[in-house]
Amino acid sequence: MMRVTDTKTISGAMRELAAQIQAPDDLPAMAIIEAARRIDDLAALASEMAGMLAHDRALPDGCKACAMQKRLAELGVVA
Repeated sequence: MMRVTDTKTISGAMRELAAQIQAPDDLPAMAIIEAARRIDDLAALASEMAGMLAHDRALPDGCKACAMQKRLAELGVVA
C-alpha cells in the first residue's frame, strides 16, 4: 500500500511552494495558497463529520461509519 502523507504536511508544502514561486502577477502563488486553505478547511470538516457518524455495531462489515473512517484515514485526514 502506498504511504499517505497527512493533510497538514501537504498543505504546509503547498504554502512553502507558494512562497518560492515568483510571477509578475502573483496569481500562481495566490491560487496555491487558496488550495492549501481549502485542503485544510475540507480536512477539518471531514474530521468533524467523521466524529458525528453513528457506528452500526450490528453490521460492522457493512458499517458506513467504519467505511468512511477508513477512507479518511487512507487520505491522511484522520488517524
